[in-house]
Amino acid sequence: MRLVRLIGIGIALGLALHVQAADQGIVLAEARAGVFHHLDASGRNSLAVSGNSTALVWEDNRSGAPACYLALKTDAASKFSEFGFGQGECFEPAVAAFDAQRFLLIWEDAEGVHTAIADPTGIGPATRLAASGGQGNLTVHPQLGAYAAWSATDSRWRRIWLAPLQIDANRVSAATPLPIDPAPATDDQTFPGLAAGAHNVMLAWEDRRHGHTVIFGSHTRDGKNWSAPTRLSGNPTGRQAGDLGRGSGAMRPALAAFGTRIAAIWLDKRDFLSGYDVYAALSDPDSPRFEADRKAQDSFGDAIAQWHAAAAGNRQGELVIGWDDDRDGTADIWLTRLSGADYSEDFTLPALSGPARQSDPALALDEQGNLHLAWIERDDGDATRLRYLRWPLPPH
Repeated sequence: MRLVRLIGIGIALGLALHVQAADQGIVLAEARAGVFHHLDASGRNSLAVSGNSTALVWEDNRSGAPACYLALKTDAASKFSEFGFGQGECFEPAVAAFDAQRFLLIWEDAEGVHTAIADPTGIGPATRLAASGGQGNLTVHPQLGAYAAWSATDSRWRRIWLAPLQIDANRVSAATPLPIDPAPATDDQTFPGLAAGAHNVMLAWEDRRHGHTVIFGSHTRDGKNWSAPTRLSGNPTGRQAGDLGRGSGAMRPALAAFGTRIAAIWLDKRDFLSGYDVYAALSDPDSPRFEADRKAQDSFGDAIAQWHAAAAGNRQGELVIGWDDDRDGTADIWLTRLSGADYSEDFTLPALSGPARQSDPALALDEQGNLHLAWIERDDGDATRLRYLRWPLPPH
């Protein structure tokens, strides 16, 4: 086992050396006493790349209350431009690429769930999607259009709501939102994630209809009709060894399109003694059917819990999965790549590890094979700073 670990470390060091030719990282927000930064977008969609532009959204309390911020940067620029948005307290913003230099935003604030379009000059007029709710997410398909999803209470339970979007210049309009599952909810549906695949749009969410949390999904191939909800996660339902009650948990799904496929990832507690692990299910290349799920991390992470799983893909077929765990004593960000049918050994980079606590990764992949990462760094005093890195993926 030790020899395997050393081989894995060697691979990781070789990959880490490649970062020396890339951007060593940008601090978007310096640590300040009493100020805390959050990258809490549903589906981990806090970061997006559009053409040669990168967008990052987050929440912090620098003003004395939670507020949302957008940072935009072109590849040639040395720093990001920053814009605030939202009315009153603002939470859980998410972002999706719309076209060459424009991005769609969604967020929850004091007036409800809102969306808007942003470009290098700033943020357009806000459109209210719902009077209440949160955990918003977005995606844009070149033929099927743009979609927004969020979670909001309907009678006793929270349900996932979906609305197609139309963009006219700098203004967004939305069709009447509908629940993704037309059947009355019997328990909560939360934390939606969206992705635009080669031939469809996919939506995944946390669902408690079985009395414990599992991952469900639905898709559309024509932009009008959505499939019946289908279970994606294989975490056991029913009492198991170890007295799991109604079943083990799966939470916080994230989706990423890569090549002609879609990856669904989440945190899964079926191995309940070690906490949550990172699991992934991949769609078939030419259909929306998902293969059986499996653990994406390597065995060196099995003894401890993983958190904040994120994924990114591109049309060239690259898929990268990231998360944070403390296998080396403090929280670091770990990555794995899909290579053929297998995932690589877990690896990290110098900027993503070390004595400080690195956590909450957000990932995006551009079409040139550059991995964009944003994350939160915490020092010994618990102050946080927001960091960003662009890293060219080395050849497999």
